[in-house]
Amino acid sequence: MDTTGQDDAAILASLRAAVAGLLYPSETDAPFDVISSWPVKEGKPPRKVEEVAPDDFFGELRESDDAARFAQLRRALECNLSGVKVVRVGAGEPRVDVYLVGRSKSGATLGVHTTSVET
Repeated sequence: MDTTGQDDAAILASLRAAVAGLLYPSETDAPFDVISSWPVKEGKPPRKVEEVAPDDFFGELRESDDAARFAQLRRALECNLSGVKVVRVGAGEPRVDVYLVGRSKSGATLGVHTTSVET
């Protein structure tokens, strides 16, 4: 996707605005937080990691009460970051960390995080 040339602070502000008050629907609706660095370390992860296509992730949210807000979040990610990915850490566990991340023009990995409770 096309990057806007905004600096990382402006991108983070845009993402904060996109997720303000937005909850990810699961067994317990969870808020999003903005991340300014990729928390996954090198080597074999202690929890199962799976990548989900952004079309699949956002497709599941098209019928939610906040469908327009999720579309806005997707636009904020894809307009500001390249290579946007959805990564689920802890897949198959009751609590899954969900990261929506991409690269800024500076090369930083930025995005948002939420949790999904799946029992």
